[in-house]
Amino acid sequence: MIESRRRAYLEVMGYDIWSARLPEQESGRLLIRAGEGDTLLVCRSPEAAASPFAGDVARALGDRCVWAWPDPEGRPESATLEDAVGQYLFTRVVLFGPELVRQLFRGDAPMVLGSARILASADLEDLAVSGTAKREFWNQVSGPKK
Repeated sequence: MIESRRRAYLEVMGYDIWSARLPEQESGRLLIRAGEGDTLLVCRSPEAAASPFAGDVARALGDRCVWAWPDPEGRPESATLEDAVGQYLFTRVVLFGPELVRQLFRGDAPMVLGSARILASADLEDLAVSGTAKREFWNQVSGPKK
């Protein structure tokens, strides 16, 4: 029997459905690519940071950007976002994707962390194909109009 159909039958009969959950691998630690700049761009993987669109974003922001992504192994020597902001004196952090925000903050991102303004944006893949998402992103990174 198909799993979804089986679950539907059990639910209609009033049985609670229990399933084992795998432990979360979310460590909140980052791998930071070598570089210098005042903006930290955090995406979901090194492949996303190496994409042509990611390069376009970095160039549009003035190439003073450093890329980072979650450490899949959660090594203690990898920096947390707060450590990275404090150590490298980033003044702006852009988080690409709501899942990444949840992973790093276990909820909503704060507006400020240490010396850095935190900007939560759409995922890089979504930005690459959505005109509306791009417009919202550029409005967000350019700051309030004067």
